[in-house]
Amino acid sequence: MTATTPRQASVTYPNLRHLRLLEAAHRLGSLTAAAETILISQPAASQAITRLNSQFGGKLLQRRGNGVFATERGLLVVRRTERVLGLIKNYSQSSLRRLRGARLEREIALENHLTISHVRAVSAVGRMGSFSAAARSLGQTEPNVQRAARELEGILGSKLFVGGVKGMHLTDGGEAIARTANLILKELDSTFEEIREYEGAYDGRVVIGTLPLVRSWLVPEAVVAVSKGYPEATIGILDGTYEDLIHSLESGGIDVLLGALREGFTHPGLEQEVLFEDQLSIVVRNGHPLTSLPEISLETLQQYAWVLPRPGTPTRDLFERLVQSGALPRDTRGCIETGSLVALRGILMDTDYLTIISPRQIVLELEAGLLKVLPVPLKGSARPIGMTTRNNWQPTRLQEDFVTSLRKAVESQFGADD
Repeated sequence: MTATTPRQASVTYPNLRHLRLLEAAHRLGSLTAAAETILISQPAASQAITRLNSQFGGKLLQRRGNGVFATERGLLVVRRTERVLGLIKNYSQSSLRRLRGARLEREIALENHLTISHVRAVSAVGRMGSFSAAARSLGQTEPNVQRAARELEGILGSKLFVGGVKGMHLTDGGEAIARTANLILKELDSTFEEIREYEGAYDGRVVIGTLPLVRSWLVPEAVVAVSKGYPEATIGILDGTYEDLIHSLESGGIDVLLGALREGFTHPGLEQEVLFEDQLSIVVRNGHPLTSLPEISLETLQQYAWVLPRPGTPTRDLFERLVQSGALPRDTRGCIETGSLVALRGILMDTDYLTIISPRQIVLELEAGLLKVLPVPLKGSARPIGMTTRNNWQPTRLQEDFVTSLRKAVESQFGADD
């Protein structure tokens, strides 16, 4: 028997109550005690475990002496189930205090009565923006999705969805439960992937969010390395604004975000790790008037306009600090702002504009002789580059090996001590 990922249309996610039963049976060492805890009959408990065995491709519990314990396969499911239950409890403790009604009663109701239908419904509505689109994405009828969504509102005692002529959007409470729902589904997806890995099938998925610097060399090198060991895996590489990628990371849409780290990081559910430090340089087109000068003064630089990243990005913040410190000239003229490397290259090639950028972002352009780094030292332009992940992230083997490949790629560039 083989476990199948629920991304395939023929497979459904497991019943959350069945997972609670499995976790309790392993923790208590007794299916009977677990059934009493979950408030179901012994025959229903046996049927639930049989159903889970079928969904996860093999026996999850085994008898030993007078008790029951998880098998190796079962432990994979139990460990992920513990994380799912932890997500539900964390949501209860952090978010329900803002909702109406008796908080303790709401917590108990959510932990005991939240179903996979509720989870999938709120996740889909948040993602798709309407009940009808959510129903299509789930392959369900719209009344079924609406029913599940309204049941969840009843459990929480709070309005989660606000409708209008332009579609449905989530309230603040809806955003919080939708984020938790997305993370629950992510943990369940990872459960199936780990079962497949246990069976020797390495066809899982890792999704990487990328910011500008790492797109040119670090991510491609790590992806190529890990894909050689996982030829059947799917490796997704996404780009976008920092804000969009952070939101996707918080909601489980991506597994790891790579790029320039932020000062004053204020996302309590995430953590940053520095991989290396990068230096910025002033770059121009090859043949620019400044490339023929033996020395370049601040006054000379002041004669030229800049192409800069948009405000709020680490590179732009460093540029502004360099101007304030006197390391770069203050220019009262306007500038061109872009986050597109393609647009930046085109502008530089056709003008005498200057830009500030990491040479690692433009390795190919430098090697081809299209652009050139000016010999102007920029003291204080170092910035930390690294990865951002969810707190207590538990990667699958594929995801863990990608991070290992990432570290090896950094080591090959900077040496083992960096």
